[in-house]
Amino acid sequence: MRILDKYIVKNFLGPFFYCLALFIFLYIIIDLFGHLDEILKRGIPVLILQEYYFSMISFIVINTAPIASLISTIYVIGALNKHDEITAMRAAGISMSRVLLPFIYIGLAISIAIFAISEKVMPLGMKNAQYIKENYIEKKGSDDDKESGRPINNIALYGKNNDLIFIENYYSGEKLAKNITILKQNKNGHVMEKVSAQEGKWSDGIWTFSDILIYRLKDDGTVAGSPLFLKNEDFIMESPEELISKGTNYEFMNFKDLSDYVKNFSGTSSPEIINRLRVDLQQKTSLPFTSLVIILIGAAFAMKIKRRGKTAAIMGVGTGVVIGFVYYAVMAICIALGKGGMLPAYISAHLANVIFCFIGIILIKN
Repeated sequence: MRILDKYIVKNFLGPFFYCLALFIFLYIIIDLFGHLDEILKRGIPVLILQEYYFSMISFIVINTAPIASLISTIYVIGALNKHDEITAMRAAGISMSRVLLPFIYIGLAISIAIFAISEKVMPLGMKNAQYIKENYIEKKGSDDDKESGRPINNIALYGKNNDLIFIENYYSGEKLAKNITILKQNKNGHVMEKVSAQEGKWSDGIWTFSDILIYRLKDDGTVAGSPLFLKNEDFIMESPEELISKGTNYEFMNFKDLSDYVKNFSGTSSPEIINRLRVDLQQKTSLPFTSLVIILIGAAFAMKIKRRGKTAAIMGVGTGVVIGFVYYAVMAICIALGKGGMLPAYISAHLANVIFCFIGIILIKN
């Protein structure tokens, strides 16, 4: 590695890790004060809180690393401009592309690290954090925490006996599920029976479905005979707590688990859930590269700032805020279009990265 590369990497890593530590601290403080009433009322032990927030660190790092990368990039380039180091580099015949090459390497390294964390560390950490949150901090089963208003939409999960369960709307306060579909599979993974119910009510530890249609399916997926209609019947299905914890947190799965979900659910009649799952799966590969893209475009804009002193610092901070806001706004729009079925999943997940990468390259060339 050249002296120039080492110099830039060394100056980048300090602010980067400082920003990450600051973001982790702020997140923990804000979340802690947000749940302070529940913590004091329920007397949650300090060790439990420590385990909860330690389990959250991987999630915080994944979501704040792009912003930390952007701030560090603008800071380093601003410092180089301040001391006329970029001018000296160009006078020595070093092109802007070569000056920015260490930033690209750093972005790639951060992207690989983020992908590894999201695959190996975050799923286990968030599963533990979710368990602590539900059983110690919020205690969703208690009377004072029930929600009777807004439903939880589009729940999908692997159920007991390898069943595939879909619930369009779930009202946690009433423990009421609406528009339920259960696909019962054999040992080979073929769907042999489909159960559709208008409603399901949880009472005394069991689900009671109403207005039920049961379809027997052949190996090729076609219906065998006439469907069976039942007005009311008891069914075995996950408890309300399990439905919420297992059926809604797709973003906490690793790529393999989410890929299995997509594979098993793609043959069902729930297009909204399938679109969401496919977009979430593609995001597993696009989100790690957010840091690389945002470093590229942040460096390109920072190179355009020629002023020094406080004015340059203010412009650098302002540029970072604007870039981050616009980038995440474009990404949110693309993801929403993908989950709504208006864009293919692959395009919706990667479009923001492609657009901003292209803009960054154009700015660097000019």
